[in-house]
Amino acid sequence: MIRTLAAISLAMAVPATAQHTRSLGTGTSPPASIDQLAWLAGSWVGTGMGSDVTETYSAPLGGRITGHFAMADGKGGVSFTELVDYVPLRGSLAYRVRHFSPDMTGWEDGTGKPVIFPLVAVEKDRWFFDGMTIERTSPSALTMWVRITEKGTTNEVPFRLVQTRLVVR
Repeated sequence: MIRTLAAISLAMAVPATAQHTRSLGTGTSPPASIDQLAWLAGSWVGTGMGSDVTETYSAPLGGRITGHFAMADGKGGVSFTELVDYVPLRGSLAYRVRHFSPDMTGWEDGTGKPVIFPLVAVEKDRWFFDGMTIERTSPSALTMWVRITEKGTTNEVPFRLVQTRLVVR
């Protein structure tokens, strides 16, 4: 169920009632640099989709920020993991992700390509990627909103995280 739900979250349909996420459509990503997201570096813990989650990001290195995500299954294990990175893309940024089952089988193995969310807009403490938004709610807290479509219904699901450890830059 989690795998299906997470895969469905990659759908790019834009709901009429969207409040937290946006779509790039045929637009152009705004100028941005990886250093603008350096505040993400460190370890983050919280909840999303009713489960405990953890996410860790490197400081900018080689023009990108790389990280990993894991979601607990509520039974002492992990539902799935992700390898993620923020990378330059045509003078802007993109969020890239690959998903893995607990046995490390890659969901995108058929294509060998990550799912890419280009930057849509930056407004103060909110970074809108196509279908996913990072909202910095304090210096040590953030909410990631992910657009999920299931059975024809689209919802924006919050992942609320607090920083537990900074990465020394």
